[in-house]
Amino acid sequence: MSEPDARPESQPEGGPFGTPEGVVQQLASLDSGERLDRIGELVAWLAGRGEVELQRYRKAVVEAKLIGAGDWRSLASEAKKRRAHAIKATVRSDCPYTAENGCLYLAEPDGGRTLLARFVPEVVAQVIRDDGAEISTMIRIRVTRPGGQSVEVEVPADRLPQARRWAAQAIGASAVITPMSRDEAHVATAAQYFGDDQWDSQTTYAHTGWRPDIDGSWRFLTASGALGADGLDTSVSVDLGTENLNMYSLTDPAGVDSAALAAAVRASVELLDVAPLAVTAPLLGAAYRAPLPLLPETSAYVVGPSGSLKSALSATVLQHYGRRLDARHFPANWTFTGNALEAIAHQLANVLLIVDDYAPQASDDPRKLATAADRIFRGAANSAGRGRLRPDGTSRPERPPKAQIAATGEDVPPGESLRARLTIATVDAGAIIVSKLTEAQQRAATGVYELAMAGYVRHLAARLDADPEYGDRLREQIAQKRAELSKATGGHARVPEATAGLLTGFREFLGYAITVGAFTQEEARAQVDKVESALLQVAAEQSAYGKGMAVAEIYLRALASALVGGGAHLGDQETGREPAEPESWGWEPSAGAYATVYRPKGKCIGWISAAGDIYLHPDVAYEVARDHAGRAAEPLATTKVTIHKRLKEGGHLASIGDDGRPTVVRRIAGKSKRVLHVHAERITGEEK
Repeated sequence: MSEPDARPESQPEGGPFGTPEGVVQQLASLDSGERLDRIGELVAWLAGRGEVELQRYRKAVVEAKLIGAGDWRSLASEAKKRRAHAIKATVRSDCPYTAENGCLYLAEPDGGRTLLARFVPEVVAQVIRDDGAEISTMIRIRVTRPGGQSVEVEVPADRLPQARRWAAQAIGASAVITPMSRDEAHVATAAQYFGDDQWDSQTTYAHTGWRPDIDGSWRFLTASGALGADGLDTSVSVDLGTENLNMYSLTDPAGVDSAALAAAVRASVELLDVAPLAVTAPLLGAAYRAPLPLLPETSAYVVGPSGSLKSALSATVLQHYGRRLDARHFPANWTFTGNALEAIAHQLANVLLIVDDYAPQASDDPRKLATAADRIFRGAANSAGRGRLRPDGTSRPERPPKAQIAATGEDVPPGESLRARLTIATVDAGAIIVSKLTEAQQRAATGVYELAMAGYVRHLAARLDADPEYGDRLREQIAQKRAELSKATGGHARVPEATAGLLTGFREFLGYAITVGAFTQEEARAQVDKVESALLQVAAEQSAYGKGMAVAEIYLRALASALVGGGAHLGDQETGREPAEPESWGWEPSAGAYATVYRPKGKCIGWISAAGDIYLHPDVAYEVARDHAGRAAEPLATTKVTIHKRLKEGGHLASIGDDGRPTVVRRIAGKSKRVLHVHAERITGEEK
């Protein structure tokens, strides 16, 4: 079979012999014996360069009368036979591929060869990626161009046959594959043959947190390796996928003396004094709660105005999990999509994840922002992930959030049940002590807090190795504390559990602090009491954030907004036209020929009686309330029936039906209608 010209792109013309003209000059200077030997070497080299090159040099040499045409043909024929024999000798019986001058060839049965690709592929590694939910296999392929330059690319195992795709990914337009039958299959197979089953096979973990199956003991994964009771094993590969996520990296505490560990632990606890305890206790409690082998009960949320240094404080606490995780390198922020936040929260297991800067007033779509917040916080509190399907229709494993989430914002995401899933700390401007924060930032940057956390994690690994039921006992401890706090705190039923979880994190960390000599038993007890008092204060204030977020109150607030903003109006109960004081009920005045004329604005959501009683149209009022609540970034996703029940249960209705239904029958403009009889002050905000 004829062989196409396969001269390497970067090979100088003529290779070791020079150009045809230069060859003629060299041969002319030799005596006849040396000349014939040199021509034989030239022809042997040209036999591997293709027929075009062979004929180009033949023309120059023969025309210069340095050799006869017949002698040249004889030399060329012998060189081609030797070439074919050499190819057969070097090709394994099970491998029909060869590589030369940076090109890939398919050996033919007759000793010829066909150019497959202008690059040489080789499988160099098989990488098993374990993200804690699924195990996937990646193939690392080295693609070498004719000039010798090599690029490595990783592709999923099921895409190995797509040779054009991964070759172009590696070397771009230089990835030339000769079109022929099963061309990509040949290139992919050659890559496997050239790897010769000698490639490295390695497991790379794509998540942080606990693994019980590495060397038969509990190990805590970060980008630096696997930390266990015996120290840090750097041979374990962890790749979290991005530069920022790979900043989650714990040092090895095994080589640090106990005095340095004790100093780091004391410095960590001293972060409580950087700001009011109602701010620092939830944040630091979240950092200490994160590595416990349980899914979190709550998310910490720091709310405060711009310039209050809430992000700087949060970043300093985050640096317990890596000294480079400063305020410029938060792992996530609220510009991320809901899907991206869910994926990161699953990947960053057993560490603190801070999502920075919830600012609905600066968002192009406050409703979208609120929806993302609802997904991430609700999923974390419920330990639930969304169901997903593979392209073939089979179910993917769920990926519930496993990180201990904390967030900052200038406002709190809406929703009564959502806010109950948060532990909200309010920081006022000037509340954070700048001098102490600056000192803390310096410690964080030098790895002091990272060392404290690394020592704590090593301590937890030893506990897990020694006590298989350690996680269950922690769960019981949280349940007991929750029952105790339920009697001391009011509000939503989730608040005591959230407080108990954060307090358990503190207790475990301070238990470790005692073992390294950072605190005495009495000093640790005093710290726990101080933190518990602060967390109880936060829990008591939690109801203030839930107030006004009940669906009934959102509904009534949205209707009041619609009336004021021109999106709705109330008619007179008797006439259906403008009521008394029409401008208060959504009517716009305009000058008429003889008197002021009033025109309704928006939809009619109900009617008002002469006595001031408000009767809402159940359907229209619901539609308007949903629309205006969404515009105000307070999504009203509750059904109409549920809202009517909440209006009744909350005492917002002035009367209900004899059958107990929320609606009553009233005469409206001469016709009987079923309406909601609402206390007027619940919409106007004015007490009678």
